[in-house]
Amino acid sequence: MDERRVQFIEAAMKLFAEKGYHETSIQDLVEAWGISKGAFYHHFASKEELLLSVLRYYSEKMVADFMADGGEGTEKERFTRQLAAHFSHIREYKDFLRMMMSEQLPKVNPEVERYMFRQHGRLFLWYCTRLAEVYGEAVGPYVYDVAMMTNGIIRQYLFYFFFREEAFDADEAARFLVRRIDAIVASFTADERPLLTEEALAPWMELEKRERERQRERLTSAFAAVREAANGLNPKQGNDVLEAIAALEEELLGRNEPPRAYIVEALLLYLRHQQAPQLASALDALVKEMDEYQRQNGWEREVWKKR
Repeated sequence: MDERRVQFIEAAMKLFAEKGYHETSIQDLVEAWGISKGAFYHHFASKEELLLSVLRYYSEKMVADFMADGGEGTEKERFTRQLAAHFSHIREYKDFLRMMMSEQLPKVNPEVERYMFRQHGRLFLWYCTRLAEVYGEAVGPYVYDVAMMTNGIIRQYLFYFFFREEAFDADEAARFLVRRIDAIVASFTADERPLLTEEALAPWMELEKRERERQRERLTSAFAAVREAANGLNPKQGNDVLEAIAALEEELLGRNEPPRAYIVEALLLYLRHQQAPQLASALDALVKEMDEYQRQNGWEREVWKKR
């Protein structure tokens, strides 16, 4: 995302946090940005599109912070550090969280509602994955219940820490909550039936699956556009470009493992160095779709099913 657009999004978020989304007018926005209304509509089709851009920008940053690798150690140690990172970033996103808590944003329009619903689903499915990796068979039948409880507990503590004026120890909070999760997992009896099952959560998971499929379709179309652009090259260069595109597509979408970054970067570098103007716009569009897919999915292959 270009720097100017990021500046617009950050300034808009502060206005939405201070005045509220519904009370902030386009006139307020253009005055804060120092541009005309015409320039506003050059960047965003509507205030609703701007809101969606704000949600995507900040939500993805928070998700990336939370779902970072977690470093070395056991799965439980890594999970604890991931929770600590989540708590430690709360001050950084204070204005954004204030905006989220003060507005009924899902009612703005269906696209905003779908995006927020999907974000909740992504987080829940990530909890399922991490809990299965941390607790193994002990949590297997109850992973959805434990994920729901974990999500609720952490969400409420985040709200508490958000409103606390004094500092808090994120590492201590994460260790405390992981001990509570330990107790929840240990509390199930052998003959106890889970409340939540994969069948019960199927609509939620289907929404996630459909969205991934739509993203893959957009990515596939972007590859096709690059191939079409390559048809105008001389035969030798065209064949080389098509082979590179095929290798890149296979690396991203054809393997059962996450793509190898060094191969993706090398292939993109090769394609950019072809000095073929007709390739440039199609390649830029492809990279944009790749970035969006990776930002939304991390190139993972339905990891919540690893139980």
